[in-house]
Amino acid sequence: MINDLISTGLARLDKLLGGGIAGGTITDVFGPSGSGKTQLAMQICANAIHEKIIYQDTSGTFSPKRMIEMLRAKNLDPKLLDNMMIARVTHVAEQIEALEKISEVRPFLVVIDNITDLFSFEYGKESNSLEKHVKFMQYMHRLSYLCIQNKIPAVVTNVVRGSAEQDRENLDKSISIYTHRKIRLSKEGAKFLAEALPSFGEKKEIFYTITQEGLVEVS
Repeated sequence: MINDLISTGLARLDKLLGGGIAGGTITDVFGPSGSGKTQLAMQICANAIHEKIIYQDTSGTFSPKRMIEMLRAKNLDPKLLDNMMIARVTHVAEQIEALEKISEVRPFLVVIDNITDLFSFEYGKESNSLEKHVKFMQYMHRLSYLCIQNKIPAVVTNVVRGSAEQDRENLDKSISIYTHRKIRLSKEGAKFLAEALPSFGEKKEIFYTITQEGLVEVS
């Protein structure tokens, strides 16, 4: 059965995404540190919390306390947190192996936060650059296949790296082949900006702030 669209919690962003996070797709949320990537991923989980969720945390940023705050802000029972299978993943082999849980559990939603971090750490040397990209692309191919086959939506987060010209998404060419939609987060003065990509020539962006309840749209 194809999953219903899952709201991001930001109405205008949902509209830009065609109604929300769709089953059988991979949505890539990327941006600099502090822009709200993990917060948005957790907010999406809060909107799907009545169903089974797999949440893989590769960098130790998931906070059960913060998740409970978001649930209470929605007047939801904190015990619903039990619907989340939260795994702290610490190395690439474990991250690859964890994909098999998707077939076993067949969850309503999969979240992987931060998807490239361990690959960059373990294959950080220039001599391992090709191997890093090949391993990561094999991993993304498997994730994409599982999501499409089981009609499961996946939300992944990713960091940006500085370059001579501008910040670029980490492993951008390797991840972009397998993602269906992208949400780029950035900071604009005192506000934050979320952009839905591809834009097809249209301006597709919203401003938001990060509050105790989560990400909130502002004018």
